[in-house]
Amino acid sequence: MKLTITERNGVLVVGSLPEKFDYTVCNDALRHITPALDDGPKKLVISFMGVSFLDSCGIGTLITLRNRLMKDKGAMALCDIGERLENILKITDLRKVFALYGNTDEAVADLSDAKSV
Repeated sequence: MKLTITERNGVLVVGSLPEKFDYTVCNDALRHITPALDDGPKKLVISFMGVSFLDSCGIGTLITLRNRLMKDKGAMALCDIGERLENILKITDLRKVFALYGNTDEAVADLSDAKSV
């Protein structure tokens, strides 16, 4: 997996997710992101630029990361979400669970000042 993890203004930014964020990549994603959260900021932005598919395992991965951050009084946001993923989040009612932003810059700016999830 060619996942990228960078830090911007005290916020971890995850990008370069595969086009399909599904059961085939979820464990790898957690293996890459979890250590970064252990050693770094407790604020996380995940960019879904180029992602067109999200299955239940992908949703579970997002919930797992969010729950982990909540324990640490962290914050999490999703950004660069296309129409198809927006519909999935709407159907699953997860738009109420995750902070959603149009792009990475907006998400990082907001989370830089955020106190908790």
